[in-house]
Amino acid sequence: MTDALPFAGEPEDSHEAIMRATFCALQEHGYAGLSIQRIADKADLSKSTFYHHFDGKEDLLLSFLEFTLEEFDRVFQLESSGDPATDLQTFFGLLLGDFPTVDGMPEQEDILATYVELRAQAVRNPDFRAKFTETDQKFTDRIATLIEEGREDGAFRDVDAERTAQFLLTTLEGITLQNATRDDNPLPQMREAMESYIENELLVEDHTES
Repeated sequence: MTDALPFAGEPEDSHEAIMRATFCALQEHGYAGLSIQRIADKADLSKSTFYHHFDGKEDLLLSFLEFTLEEFDRVFQLESSGDPATDLQTFFGLLLGDFPTVDGMPEQEDILATYVELRAQAVRNPDFRAKFTETDQKFTDRIATLIEEGREDGAFRDVDAERTAQFLLTTLEGITLQNATRDDNPLPQMREAMESYIENELLVEDHTES
């Protein structure tokens, strides 16, 4: 399972190596200090190699966002149990960086902080805004599908799946932002509040007790 996790094990190809180098460079230099040269240095590749594949820093980072989304979805599929209630908790856990602790894996806080820093670029950059709009819709659709499946199985209450999914995703985004921009580690308390909401407002009573 280790090699199936994002940024763990050996990269399968040069594209994955570039994506890992992008993450490492973001961690070290932040968005403002990021450059193609610094990413190339991390990947031990020539700068010209990057321009063969990408038009520039923005194009590379949009590709990086797409890569991380695909990796997230792949890991979720691997972790999926087929039970909507369990899979919803798994999905939320992965969004909050719940990956096993193995050599080569970034720290949970680093993953969330990188996400927040890139998302902040969407305030002024229409291409980043479009990408995060697309990402949010994909996440909302995934959550709504799990809720609909849970309703059909009798695990979830008869709620509006789309509206509930939007609410839960917005709450998760808030948790991520709070955790990345505060120094008092609010994540455990916020996660507990999210779990309490799911248990009391979404799960039917019999399923909660089982």
